[in-house]
Amino acid sequence: MSARDEILRTVLGTRHMHALHLQVPADIVEHVGNGIADAILAAGYSKPRTITTVEELDALPEGSVVRSGEGAVWESDSGVWYETASRLLHVVSDIALPATVLYAPAP
Repeated sequence: MSARDEILRTVLGTRHMHALHLQVPADIVEHVGNGIADAILAAGYSKPRTITTVEELDALPEGSVVRSGEGAVWESDSGVWYETASRLLHVVSDIALPATVLYAPAP
């Protein structure tokens, strides 16, 4: 599913769009939904990348920042991961997955 299709599915699934379905023909609702999805993409939205395995974490470039499934923020530095709140060294297995990539520098 493309990012646009995913946005459209989300928009058309909202409570307000369901109410609109009751009062407006479906083709007009779809047209409105398409316009909203296009505007969201044109504004620069991209879905955050989700990491689900340790191998994916290891493949991230040096300096990457992720938010773990428990909400902690981690940064890779010199081949290890640090929890940003403490700057204490941790092993990759300490990071609760899935994690969301907040920043990944160009490799």
